[in-house]
Amino acid sequence: MKIFRTLSASSLGLLFILSFLACDDTPEDTSNVRPLQERFDPVTQSYAYPIENLPPVEFVEGVKASDCGKCHVTIYQEWQATTHASALRDIQYQSELTKEDSPRWLCLNCHIPVQNQREYFVIGLENGDVLKPVTKPNPMFDPDMQKEGITCATCHVRLDKETGKSYVIGPKGSKNAPHPLKQDREFLHNLCQRCHNPQGEAITPNLICWFETTKEVTEAAQAIIEKFGSPQDCVTCHMPETERLVADAYPQLPAKKTRQHHWVGSGVPKWYDSFDTLLERGYHPGLKVTVAQPVFHQKDSLHLAITMKNERAGHYLPTGDPERFILAVVKLLDSSGAVIARDSYRIGQTWLWSPARKIADNRLKFGESMTWRPRLPLPQRGAMKGTLVVTIYHVRLSSKSAEHIMSARNVNERYLENGNELVRNADKYYPFAAVIYQEKIKLPGFQRIVLSPQELIELSKAERDKPLDEREY
Repeated sequence: MKIFRTLSASSLGLLFILSFLACDDTPEDTSNVRPLQERFDPVTQSYAYPIENLPPVEFVEGVKASDCGKCHVTIYQEWQATTHASALRDIQYQSELTKEDSPRWLCLNCHIPVQNQREYFVIGLENGDVLKPVTKPNPMFDPDMQKEGITCATCHVRLDKETGKSYVIGPKGSKNAPHPLKQDREFLHNLCQRCHNPQGEAITPNLICWFETTKEVTEAAQAIIEKFGSPQDCVTCHMPETERLVADAYPQLPAKKTRQHHWVGSGVPKWYDSFDTLLERGYHPGLKVTVAQPVFHQKDSLHLAITMKNERAGHYLPTGDPERFILAVVKLLDSSGAVIARDSYRIGQTWLWSPARKIADNRLKFGESMTWRPRLPLPQRGAMKGTLVVTIYHVRLSSKSAEHIMSARNVNERYLENGNELVRNADKYYPFAAVIYQEKIKLPGFQRIVLSPQELIELSKAERDKPLDEREY
């Protein structure tokens, strides 16, 4: 995995100076203002610097996704349904921004990464304190572009420092493009790391946004080649190729192989209605689940063996956000449907907070499997009539954590319209988990029913109607 190429330190230093001088209300006393470069390395910590202001691309009205979508209609429609498009409107994220120790300016660099999306420049830090940014107004601020979250320009538009004009970056180039276009496949394939693999020391005691996904993929490189026949990266897995028109507005041009822009990832969307299109957008769980034949043991308990394997995710499962986990739940129901025995197993990281520190991690590496062997007591000796239910969840947020999220106040409604109401009732809008596997086994004959992907989607949507204290997670 190659290191993400970003602006050089000298270029960022120049950008810092120009941004600073461009504003006419510079503080009289700047002796206590420390430049970002003293706190964040521009090369290894590029997430601390937004992508510079981008003027309109020649022959294109602007640099908003809606501008790109006038020609690239299908790709634009794919993007609209993604978590990228909802990056600023993410209910959990906006709740986190209300915390006193949240360096909001820094968090925004990944959720609205282009300077055009920001009302201000961060020109430095007061006494080097990340919670005290010194800001100046941004004359190129575009409120409509701000709403687009991680927009097309985040990946595909950059500024030519020599000409002062914007250009588009594509993976293959084209002599037919009406706008300036440069081919740079390597740049696009390494760009994900800017936000999905940030590294560094803790910014504040409780800011845990440091992921090791790239390291996880690198560790599994040989196993990935053996499994898929060639090296894989973020783009090849999360943006599969398809042959189609790149620009729908030019149907006379030949179809080409291009990347889909769905990024379904874990299958836990930002809004409940996004479950409806999850399967057509290509979602497939990375976890393979195998349930062995249950065994009645000495007529007083039921023994199971449930094997979970990271079959398809080239990184750890789950990866990224430290609060994510896989939860396996097995329940024994009597003939009336009442739960008479239950057990569960958790796969993920375990953290203590204030200050944050990881104390355990049993996530599955690529190709790794583990077998959980629960034993459920029977209510009476002998075989019983009932149903054994095995359910696997991918959990983004436990119910306990969700309660903290929902208690947040003073949400910035310029970023999330009606945000305070949405946060207070996050359980009705924001999926905390997705059901990725369920199997029902009838007793005593062991007839088995494995639910289809569409049935799992319906189960996931039904979580919305459950009170938090009735959810498994």
